[in-house]
Amino acid sequence: MIKNYLKTAFRNLWRNKTFSIIKILGLSIGLTVCMLIFLYTKDEISYDRFHKNKEQLHRIIQTWKFADREQVIGVTYGAVGEAFSAQIPGIQQYVRINGESVTVKKNNDVFIEKAMFVDENFFSVFSVSILEGNKKTGLRDFHSVILSQNMAKKYFGTNNDSYSDVIGEIIQVKKGDEFENYTVTGIAETSPQNSTIKGDMFFRIKVEQRTGSDAWLGGNLNTFLLLSPHADARMVETKMQALFDKNTRNFLAKAEKEQGISLKISMELQPFLDIHLSKKAGPDNGMTDASKSSYSYILTCIAVFILIIACINFINLAVAQSLKRSKEIGVRKVIGGTRGQLIKQFLAESFLVSFIAFTSAIILTVTLLPFFNELSNKKLSLSYLSDSYLYAGYFLLLIVTSFIAGFYPSLVLSSFRPVQVLYNRQKMMIKGYLTRGLIVLQFSLAIFLIIGTIAINSQLDFLMHKDLGYDSKNLVSMVLPPTATSDKLPSLFKNELANQKGILSVAAQNSGRNITGVKANGKNIVIEYSKIDDKFLPAFKIPIIAGRNFASDYPSDSANSVIVNESFVKEAGWKVSEAIGKTIDFTDNENTLFTIVGVIKDYHFTSLKEKITPALLSMSPNSWYGQVWVKIRPGNIPQTLTLLEDTYKKLVPFFPYSYRFMDDINADNYQSEAKWKQIISIASALFIFISCIGLFGLVIISIEQRTKEIGIRKVLGAAITRIVILISKEFMILISIAFIIAVPVGYYFINKWLQDFPYRINIGWWMFALAGALIVIIAIITMSFKAIKAAVANPVKSLRTE
Repeated sequence: MIKNYLKTAFRNLWRNKTFSIIKILGLSIGLTVCMLIFLYTKDEISYDRFHKNKEQLHRIIQTWKFADREQVIGVTYGAVGEAFSAQIPGIQQYVRINGESVTVKKNNDVFIEKAMFVDENFFSVFSVSILEGNKKTGLRDFHSVILSQNMAKKYFGTNNDSYSDVIGEIIQVKKGDEFENYTVTGIAETSPQNSTIKGDMFFRIKVEQRTGSDAWLGGNLNTFLLLSPHADARMVETKMQALFDKNTRNFLAKAEKEQGISLKISMELQPFLDIHLSKKAGPDNGMTDASKSSYSYILTCIAVFILIIACINFINLAVAQSLKRSKEIGVRKVIGGTRGQLIKQFLAESFLVSFIAFTSAIILTVTLLPFFNELSNKKLSLSYLSDSYLYAGYFLLLIVTSFIAGFYPSLVLSSFRPVQVLYNRQKMMIKGYLTRGLIVLQFSLAIFLIIGTIAINSQLDFLMHKDLGYDSKNLVSMVLPPTATSDKLPSLFKNELANQKGILSVAAQNSGRNITGVKANGKNIVIEYSKIDDKFLPAFKIPIIAGRNFASDYPSDSANSVIVNESFVKEAGWKVSEAIGKTIDFTDNENTLFTIVGVIKDYHFTSLKEKITPALLSMSPNSWYGQVWVKIRPGNIPQTLTLLEDTYKKLVPFFPYSYRFMDDINADNYQSEAKWKQIISIASALFIFISCIGLFGLVIISIEQRTKEIGIRKVLGAAITRIVILISKEFMILISIAFIIAVPVGYYFINKWLQDFPYRINIGWWMFALAGALIVIIAIITMSFKAIKAAVANPVKSLRTE
């Protein structure tokens, strides 16, 4: 019986090739998107689940609560984990991890490698396999190193599965200004893709010794605790907080009494498996591959919606074709066919279409996977994620799709009454409310995504072209090595590049971000602190609106002078003209007052996703310069970049040369938005394509059912345009209803998305008008092809059978 159902189903598909192709094409696209998103989501939720102790591992995180803000950090100082482990029952072990880039020299070549500095028990707590060496003693010595398989092959040319020859080899790693020898004591298996902790080299961590409150407040490394199997995490947290309060209470009370700083710090345990997708504190200090759970949710919604509209196409076409199959159904019922048999027949057709579409989707998935990986910044593959869950998920996807696409049409078609269908009294199903509703739903989703695409494009264009308050053109950054001698390098660069025709100026600044606090005008102000030299403001063309720049004519500038921005002055409660000569006090320096010598116009020192906050610039010798900025002439940029490279290699011979343009740095700040622009644009195109091929099929059926009506109208003198309008009118009304539904929904979600940006576009009426115009034009083009063909056809042919 099943064989007969499938044979009949195949004949029906072959007889109606156009509609079969439309159904299969739509479902193939929907299933392909679902498969790709399924792979993405499976990869996201699989992170770190290969670790044996995954359920017992937790990271210590801190929540700092100021008067008007809250900040969560995932790092602590080294003494914290040690103290907790020693004094709190339920903690078996602690492991401290800090990721850094290290400079490695082999012969005369210098490389930058990603290294992990860990406690010696790291390989006993985390499930990172050691292929050669002893995992318990491999990092006992501070001049030992365990390499990953990739590093062993890179530095020692190992091309087989045995790495025993590498054990005992020496690599040179730069520490400070000198290279030191490290002995290879082990080879670790290369970290899998779905691992938060990835390292090419593992060194023994050397923890900075701090005392008193300095050992507890803040942090610079990740601290993991391995809890006992039956330990209560909440109870451990309570004891952690009590111990933390005991060691910091006096300092925090003194800060609040003397400086008015109201600060509360809570200690928490973050489950290891939550880190990758955490909203509170993601991967930090060398741990990689942070992500957002919202990405998976949005992508899953897109995939589900695309599959839904593909199924809607199937349902609409099946129901709309009902009249063509009505006599078949009537004859089947007259000769004894039951409704149950007819339902099975139509479900078999649905399964066959879905199976063909599913097979096509697998081929499309494999073909498109490299493009999807580039789009999602992943390295997904079917083999990497293949397991019983993947196959079960795909099989379930096939069954669910077959059922959703075929269930309603089978109920409708099997309910036809033989007398009505055999006497041509069955009503035209294309005019049913459900069919109309599904068309409206299809185009509502398509219009909604077009509106989203327009909004994301507009916001991204705004972010990329907004005035940042400085001139970023042709500014090149070169990283300096993090050593005590780095502060001498900017002067050397200036001397070497002086009078070079391609160089306009050379300036220096610290690297990274430094957020601290100062006291000004009796107020505590959280600031963004930067160390700069006297050439920085002119190089960036940042306007000084009061006072002066740092200058060599004022020797005290390097000791106790500062420049602040407008936001700082406003926060302190001064006018710009009043700020010059005022003094401020750093909250961590009780002896020195700093004098404001200049006020600069607010500029965006971070991305436009963050609001401009109070900023303070100084030339303090207590911190290091981390980068040199070079303003180059636009005339001959390649030649000037070559000059910079030669100069860098001359002054810093054993540190890899790298440079970046400021415009590229700014563009990188919006990589996430750029990716979403691509994703939403592609999703919109797919929605429109699937909706339009479904619309095309419905127009064909509508024309077939009205062939004689069109012929009579032409005989009576109806113009071609009038007939085209007649055919298209009903569909255009449905698309108009879809537009009315999509506009308020689109406005709500766009407005909600834009709230995350302190600097954003205004939602304009033109976005919705453009989306409506695009969908109408595309729909008209889709319908016009068949409508015009029907309108110009010879009416004699359509009326000949009457």
